Amino acid sequence: MCVPCESFVIGCIVPSLVYAYIMERSKSHALIILSTVAAIYGLIFMERTAPGLVTPELLALFHISPAVLSLMTMGQYLVYAVLQIPVAIGGTHFRAERLLVIGTVADGVGTLLFALSHSFAMVVASRVVVGLGDALIWLNIVSVLARWFSYGVFGRVLGITAMAGNVGALVATVPLALWIDSAGWRMPFVVMGSILVGLAGVSALIFSRLTPAHQDWKGQYAIVPWRDVLGSGRRIVMVSLAHFGLMGPFLGFVSLLAVPYLRHAYHFSEVAAGTFLGFGLLGSLVGGPVAGLLADRLGVARPYRFVAAINLIGWMTIVIWPTHLPLVVLGLIFGVLGMANGASVLTFAAVRERFPSHAVGLASGVANTAGFLSAVLVPFFMGLALSWHPSSQIELAVVLPFAALGLIATLGLSHVQKKSPEQPQV
Repeated sequence: MCVPCESFVIGCIVPSLVYAYIMERSKSHALIILSTVAAIYGLIFMERTAPGLVTPELLALFHISPAVLSLMTMGQYLVYAVLQIPVAIGGTHFRAERLLVIGTVADGVGTLLFALSHSFAMVVASRVVVGLGDALIWLNIVSVLARWFSYGVFGRVLGITAMAGNVGALVATVPLALWIDSAGWRMPFVVMGSILVGLAGVSALIFSRLTPAHQDWKGQYAIVPWRDVLGSGRRIVMVSLAHFGLMGPFLGFVSLLAVPYLRHAYHFSEVAAGTFLGFGLLGSLVGGPVAGLLADRLGVARPYRFVAAINLIGWMTIVIWPTHLPLVVLGLIFGVLGMANGASVLTFAAVRERFPSHAVGLASGVANTAGFLSAVLVPFFMGLALSWHPSSQIELAVVLPFAALGLIATLGLSHVQKKSPEQPQV
């Protein structure tokens, strides 16, 4: 077994098996379901992050500028962003298991097309297919798990699934970089795409054979709660802008231009650049649980503001000293930026505090759309900046307005008194 595959199995699937056994050992089928969705989500994150490692190869192979290459990331994340609200609405009309399988197949097919691309147009088309698949993953994972796990453990089950995604992203750093160094960039994507398609088939079989522990969740309201969300005015705007400033900059940067920046500014090898990406993704792995714990104790607003502030400070530091930071400080900055990105899950806690239960799904979709729209715009404007003037400082300065807007938005969020516990809502 290759090193990335071993790392993925140990870090992603094994913890989910142990956790499911501990929390729901009387329901052995729940263990299988959690392991299945954890494997899917981990592979999705691994595949989502991996193209950033091969950016230099793509620039050289297709003889394109960074601005043109950003179309690859734009195609993927723009499709994801556009489909978030339709997927949130459509989730009440179609079985989540079926949509999850379709999304996994689309991700696998898109990854295979990416590996086999011999023109840049095909590269962009392949990432659009991946974006289509990505859009069907997370919301449907939540719906599937809601049918299998009781309310008392549901939050922790979501946490272990999110952790699986971050483990997948970590595997797409040094282990994948070593694999690419030894086998070239196409073969790893062929393997990832093939595994995703195969996993979709296995998942379809599992979902068709096992009966969920809980009945299907049905929306309490047949009418989509547009008025509750869009009519809320300042609440939805502030939450969406906060997510726009926290999630998009790091995700857009890591997905496309972080490796070229590190190789050019610090003369890193691909493996060394992957190591520093790993610091950022490790921060993301830690940021979500820590931020959630603080939010449980202090409410969402205060930790949200703190995270947005250190996010802006981190970006300002790397902009002021784009090429001369000590490596320890550079690694710390990547970790801080990753932690802020992971803590963007506070967006959904803020949504739950501020919207009625029947409107949480739609409000979350609107906020998530803003986050991924930011992930589209950041690499695009970075690419334009590099094409206009090849300067790392100018490239990184593009992020500052995004991060500043996120901080301003969190300052506009008022503290909300804790609500009494409600019935589980998806």
